[in-house]
Amino acid sequence: MQNICEGWVLAREQELEPNTVYGYRWLFGLLYPYVGGVRASRLSARMVERAYRELEKCGYSRSTLRTLNMVLAKAFLEQTGRNLGVRKPRESDDERPVWSLAEARRFGDYVAEDRLYPMWRLMLVSGLRRGELCGLRRGDLEPVQGTLTVRRQLVVEDPGSRVRVKPPKSHNGVRTLVLDPLTVELLTAVAAGPAARYMFTGRTGRPMRPDNLTNRFHQLAVAATVRPIGPHQIRHLIASSLLDAGYGVHEVAERLGHDPATLMRYYTRVNATRRLQATDCIAELMTLPDARSGTPRNRADDMPQLLVHEVRKTCEVARRPRPGKHVSRSNRSPIR
Repeated sequence: MQNICEGWVLAREQELEPNTVYGYRWLFGLLYPYVGGVRASRLSARMVERAYRELEKCGYSRSTLRTLNMVLAKAFLEQTGRNLGVRKPRESDDERPVWSLAEARRFGDYVAEDRLYPMWRLMLVSGLRRGELCGLRRGDLEPVQGTLTVRRQLVVEDPGSRVRVKPPKSHNGVRTLVLDPLTVELLTAVAAGPAARYMFTGRTGRPMRPDNLTNRFHQLAVAATVRPIGPHQIRHLIASSLLDAGYGVHEVAERLGHDPATLMRYYTRVNATRRLQATDCIAELMTLPDARSGTPRNRADDMPQLLVHEVRKTCEVARRPRPGKHVSRSNRSPIR
């Protein structure tokens, strides 16, 4: 079985990115201690499923095991012409941790004096991936139009930790973002500073490495007394916040550089206030007027004043008709 997996990777080494080759070999390496020496003709679905259970006991996530199963099934089918028929590990029950808006504001306020504040500000308002942030060049900014174009990303390759310039993650990743005036002002000042090809650099003047960005983010998050759960979760926060505010799925997906279907599956969540609103709304629709009693649980006098203001503002945006475009109710409120 090990020879089959290694042969499959070797045959595709020229067409795959180095990081992908490294990832495939790492995934297959997880299985080798359990079924690596088994002949292909004797390998069964039960053997592989037993290996998955053992790997989960060792601490590997179900997401990792599902990716391993997908790659293994493809490799085995193409190399032997036989379908193993292994049942996919079920999806993880754990919900990805995401900051609240209060945590994002606290972080933004804390890093206002940091040398890289323009980068942190841009990350909070745009949801750019860390590689896209590191790959920005001065020519990507158009101060007059107030736009920023994402054309490339920097990627750390394993092994060796070498940094390469690559196109964005998908064709949706190449996009032009409209920025708010404060962010444009901050980035314009950066672009007018000491000559450097890239917009954000380390203290040595070299482009900011994505892994160094993550490390610095965690340090600042701890100092700001917010959870150090990685910069990528900000994309999830932005997606849910914009959808809750009434923006359509395609509008949010375009800003984040993602496919709309992927956005709805992995990047959205419903906040507590919207969940209560949905509950009270459907209960009111399904109840006769004479039988209605009680007060909605999300009435204004039960919520902090700041939250009341945010909910009212969200509702006003959601009710406002958009010129020339009809947005369905399902696009406004992604309720699972």
